[in-house]
Amino acid sequence: MKLKFIGTSDTAGIPVYSCNCAACQFYRKEKRFNSPTCAYIELDNGVIFIDSGSDEFIKIRESKKQFAQFITHFHGDHAYGLLRLRHSAEDIPCYHPKDDKGFADVLERPHGFKFCENRPFESLHVRGLEFTPIPLIHSRSTHGYMIKSQNKKIAYLTDCSALPEESLKFLQKQNLNAVFIDASYDTDYNEGKHLDFKKAIEIIDMIGSGEGFLIHQSHYSLSYVMNNKLRLKYRYISEGFEYEI
Repeated sequence: MKLKFIGTSDTAGIPVYSCNCAACQFYRKEKRFNSPTCAYIELDNGVIFIDSGSDEFIKIRESKKQFAQFITHFHGDHAYGLLRLRHSAEDIPCYHPKDDKGFADVLERPHGFKFCENRPFESLHVRGLEFTPIPLIHSRSTHGYMIKSQNKKIAYLTDCSALPEESLKFLQKQNLNAVFIDASYDTDYNEGKHLDFKKAIEIIDMIGSGEGFLIHQSHYSLSYVMNNKLRLKYRYISEGFEYEI
């Protein structure tokens, strides 16, 4: 069973149109593109999606059955794919934090989705996995998820500018194997809606997990790391990253 990332960048993706920063130049040279952060859990006979900010989900679902959709929040770079995924011939549960507006018209016209509002810290069970919604501090109602399998327990924490005290204390008690956390910014650039990599690393250490990974990076943060030749305690992961759970 694997957690697979289709993308690990912020809303702009990498490379950014007409930008010539170090990160964007590197991605163009390598003929790569990193789409907004979204992932899926691959089971033996299907998949569970976590966020849907990329049309790549459509290609994956063509070959694998979709058992469920988890949404961290309804910003476009995490919910765009819902517009197409909802047109399913089968009903699909979609779990999300409380948000009356949703994204576009998906709550008003769900089609194949059965929208299910999360209750913070109340676990949900899908195909032998336990998902626990974790409230995060962001510019919109947002939940990360603690995901527990028979073998591992991980936290998927994007997007956030901080963790509420209750969420931090909860996660500190879990003995997590890994934390995947928002680290959109570098230490010189921060608009206040996301973590920079320094704060993200501090939070991973406060949680006390076995491994830590930085996600939701921007071209600013990657260029900062490249230009300053930094070796961070926890690394930024890129598109296509896989983690055994």
